[in-house]
Amino acid sequence: MRDDFDNIRAERETPYRTASTTPSKQYAGLWKQIAIGIVVGHLSLGLMGAVIWMVAAQLLIGDIQIVMPWAGK
Repeated sequence: MRDDFDNIRAERETPYRTASTTPSKQYAGLWKQIAIGIVVGHLSLGLMGAVIWMVAAQLLIGDIQIVMPWAGK
């Protein structure tokens, strides 16, 4: 009879390995989180870029004036 030394361990809190266990599905939904992060990041950067371009266009046209309240005193 063979001895199974795989189950000898010092940590009592961690479960021991058995030959019949399958690999855990720890990262099963990770691709969805990455895809959502890419989409949300792309949309937020696009929105910020659009706002910056609109403000820059308004400044170039001259409709918006930057007023410094301390400059006239």
